[in-house]
Amino acid sequence: MGVKMRKLKKQMILLGCIGAIFVISNMAVDGRLLTWNNMKIIITHAIFPSFVSWGMMFIFTSGLIDLSIGANILLSANIGAICAMDLGMGYFGLIGMTLISAVILEQLSVNCSVNLKIPSWISGLGMALIFEAILTFYSTIRSKTEGSSNITLVNYREMGSMPYMAIIWIIGFAAAYIIFNRSTLGLNIRAIGGNEGVAKAMGINMKKTMLSGAVVGALFIGMAAIIQESYAGKLASTSGLGSLSTIFKSLATVLLAQSFERVVSMPVGIIFSAVFVTSLFNVLTLIGVPSGTGQEMCLGAIVILCGIISHWRYKGVVK
Repeated sequence: MGVKMRKLKKQMILLGCIGAIFVISNMAVDGRLLTWNNMKIIITHAIFPSFVSWGMMFIFTSGLIDLSIGANILLSANIGAICAMDLGMGYFGLIGMTLISAVILEQLSVNCSVNLKIPSWISGLGMALIFEAILTFYSTIRSKTEGSSNITLVNYREMGSMPYMAIIWIIGFAAAYIIFNRSTLGLNIRAIGGNEGVAKAMGINMKKTMLSGAVVGALFIGMAAIIQESYAGKLASTSGLGSLSTIFKSLATVLLAQSFERVVSMPVGIIFSAVFVTSLFNVLTLIGVPSGTGQEMCLGAIVILCGIISHWRYKGVVK
């Protein structure tokens, strides 16, 4: 059997397993899972973690574990909303300024790690605290002057509704797939993630590749911020690393997609994983698990389980 046929067989088995899980779950909730309206809800809720996960893919694959992404989303989304509403810049302010802010914030975090030569997770946590503090400081001032701590996106919310979200999702997937699998940047990022020594021997500029990957990743993160801001209307400030909870589902999605990487490429695996993880929480809601502590406990367990699965065959020391 050829390599392509073996891979196709694995893909069919993967799809069969996912399908079986959905059928069993649907039976467990008396047929309420696989209804048109419920599947529409699942897809809607899977779009945000998909974009965040694609952003993580371009950043994490090269070895940078940036934990400031959640704070980046909150701060950049609020900057975009301020430009759209308070400054009257409309969609240009919402989209343009959110994307620009996301890229700048991500570059600050990544450059802190790359140039100061400190672990990326440390610089990420530090930057997360700084980004949270900036947004909290602004929210405190705004609550005194405007009577509301956060800007509410009253208008310009079409990107947070169907079918626009689905169209953006498809375009985002196409962009992520082409850049990650078909571009020189994607090849270099994967080479660095696979073996830094080999990447250096190939003449790949490590620093340039990491920073370029962070720019592309930040654009996907910025799109996630725009979509979530448009969908929810506002993203509240948080402190004490509370922004980390914003990316937990996306982290679970990335880890699960890594376990599929030998069967399907990461961008495709992220689509499957985002829908799968979102469906799990939908099932938890349908069976009556509380949306607060109960589902957060399940989310923590899922993140750990996905981490175990993604590193199941890894022989080295997991860092």
